[in-house]
Amino acid sequence: MKDERLWRYSRLTRMWARSMIVASLLVLALAFALEASAGEGIGGGWLLVFGGVAVGTLVVCTPLARLAVAGPSSRLPEAEPNSGPRRLEPTPSEWRRWSLLSAGVLVAGATAMLLFLVAILDRGGTAEGVVVGLLAAWGIATFVDAHQIERTEEAEGRRYYAAVRSPIAVGRHLVWERHAA
Repeated sequence: MKDERLWRYSRLTRMWARSMIVASLLVLALAFALEASAGEGIGGGWLLVFGGVAVGTLVVCTPLARLAVAGPSSRLPEAEPNSGPRRLEPTPSEWRRWSLLSAGVLVAGATAMLLFLVAILDRGGTAEGVVVGLLAAWGIATFVDAHQIERTEEAEGRRYYAAVRSPIAVGRHLVWERHAA
């Protein structure tokens, strides 16, 4: 297809993982700002509840994210050998643009979820801890999956790429090329 790029699959996976972790940190900052702006400010009880819920969610959800959500490495068997016209790899500016867009979309979605849960559950640290912990857990699980992709590439002597115009369509066409070890 015209204008397709070869987006290195392990790098895309790491980009998504970083975006989730950055989003969790930005939502953490938002949670602190919301609580600090409340009449009584950030108290020890709120910090204790928030910290306990965030850490608990992280500990419970990281392995669950690996088990319940099929990570990007589960798509590797669907990859085809790369053939046809030579495709270009994305430029550094394309990587930056998609990294920022990914993080922005995640921050917007997580902020909406945080505000929704705070409206239902009220402030107190529980909603904030769940949102921050869940995003961080998903990011960590995705980082682990990126390492799995790299181990598979090394074992098979291949490099996997998403041959698409943009990383949004990454699931449409996964290809591999031989790689000299």
